[in-house]
Amino acid sequence: MPNPGKYKSVGVSIDAYDKLVAIADHEDRAIGRQLSRMIEETYENIRLDVKPSYTIPAASGIGGIASVIED
Repeated sequence: MPNPGKYKSVGVSIDAYDKLVAIADHEDRAIGRQLSRMIEETYENIRLDVKPSYTIPAASGIGGIASVIED
């Protein structure tokens, strides 16, 4: 049985999984190793102290789009 202190499961869409399988096959790696490598490469290339330049709008509530249109 895998050690839960060392490995965790994540859920991805079937589309993302199929792409991951194709990438892993192309680079001759196991799926888990490929995903780990991709995460490490991205993590090394980002600055965690800098927030992304985009912002996610706050939820508009139950009123839908009409509640965010200004008069």
